[in-house]
Amino acid sequence: MNTPTVALTLLALGFLLGLFNVPSVLIERKGRPTAALAWMLALLLLPYLGPLLWWSIGRLHLRRRRRRRHRAKAAMISRLTDVRRDLGPNPVSGKHALFSRATARDQARALVFAESERVFRSRASNHVRLLVDATAAYDAMERAIRAAEHHVHFQFYIYQVDATGRRFRDLLAERARAGIRVRVLVDGVGGASAAGEFFDPLRAAGAFVSTFLPLRFLRRRLSINFRNHRKILVVDGRVAFTGGLNIGDEYMGAWHDLALQLEGPVVDQLQEVFAEDWYFAEGFSIATRRYFGRFDEVGKLPMGSDPRETLEARCRIIASGPDAATNLMFQVFFLACTTATERIYIVTPYFIPDQAMMVALCSAAERGVDVRLMLPRTADVPFASLASRSYYDGLIASGVRVFEYEPGILHAKALIFDRDWAVCGSANVDIRSFRLNFEAGCFMEGEAVNARLTALFEANLERCREVDRAALANRSWGAVLKEAAAHLFSPLL
Repeated sequence: MNTPTVALTLLALGFLLGLFNVPSVLIERKGRPTAALAWMLALLLLPYLGPLLWWSIGRLHLRRRRRRRHRAKAAMISRLTDVRRDLGPNPVSGKHALFSRATARDQARALVFAESERVFRSRASNHVRLLVDATAAYDAMERAIRAAEHHVHFQFYIYQVDATGRRFRDLLAERARAGIRVRVLVDGVGGASAAGEFFDPLRAAGAFVSTFLPLRFLRRRLSINFRNHRKILVVDGRVAFTGGLNIGDEYMGAWHDLALQLEGPVVDQLQEVFAEDWYFAEGFSIATRRYFGRFDEVGKLPMGSDPRETLEARCRIIASGPDAATNLMFQVFFLACTTATERIYIVTPYFIPDQAMMVALCSAAERGVDVRLMLPRTADVPFASLASRSYYDGLIASGVRVFEYEPGILHAKALIFDRDWAVCGSANVDIRSFRLNFEAGCFMEGEAVNARLTALFEANLERCREVDRAALANRSWGAVLKEAAAHLFSPLL
């Protein structure tokens, strides 16, 4: 058989292999025709590679994992209910209106929370400190860990094996040797490089280390979906950290990121999220009285912080994930955009919205809301950046202002709505965060924290280049083509 015949035979087999997987796409992407069409295109136009991508990142492989997650959640809810009962008349979580003021707008926003298990009640008297960039965040985290007297719960999506990773590992090991209960949870994909012997010194010191859904090549666990993208640190049940920051040297460089230091009742809510993830990963419950109800009394400032940097706000945590039938993070963002009356400022490193989110943003701008997006000029995932730019024409035509951050890699995640509500957490405004990852966000009600985040946003505008219609018109044909191709495959991301 000559070479052209062999090539044609292999190409035909690749096409048939792709065609064989089309029914799987139709079933898995039922209700999402755009995503289904994109995947079928990939299967048929990318012989062998298309099916490989489908089985590694396309098929959700969630049914068995959802059942396991639901069993773990049911067990933890039962245990946590007992903990809340022990804590007395002010429960840690529960169904509650999103805002303290029952305006029509607030009531509309609250509808999404009616039957959710992972939406916590809004609690007052929380102290919030914004930690801008890794240097400030790491310093505050290390200070809190050194001051630990009872336990440290440490959960991050990415944990790099480098100087920063070793510094945190060694500090945690030091605290474990001192008798502090240390638990470390990393994701099976984001923390894969640290999953081997790297954490052995930590284990030897008496700490507990676990991996959330590790990749197991011989046990059909090749999917990079169903990932735990949350970033949570809870120390002694009295101080907690969350946001978009991971652990690694790279975040100390030309990266702009944002984290929160929290004290008050909201700490127990992050503790619950960690407890559920830990139980899912390890099968061990930490839902006991010793880990909850330990937050500081009202009025005490977060440890080691400048009083001028500390803000008071009503806070609640929303934890979303692909195990739930309702896409909580998406619904909250969408409802906030549709009910905003004055401004919507969004900072996100990855912007790949679905049609509903695009309509929400564009219609808000068209009715006079000041809608601004801050996105990276240079992204750590170039293809995602191209996909983001493919949405610029529609956004700018509707009156949305788009700014690209130029000094480095923008990785912060924050949303500011009107003058009294803001969100900071791990979720991006993209399909992966809304549908495929476990995320956690802190929703803050209060003019002070809103104003502080707005001031940071406006200061960063000086480091941005606004993308206007003239800039779009001056793009090269090649740039437009690449963006169009990225847009075509954006439902796959």
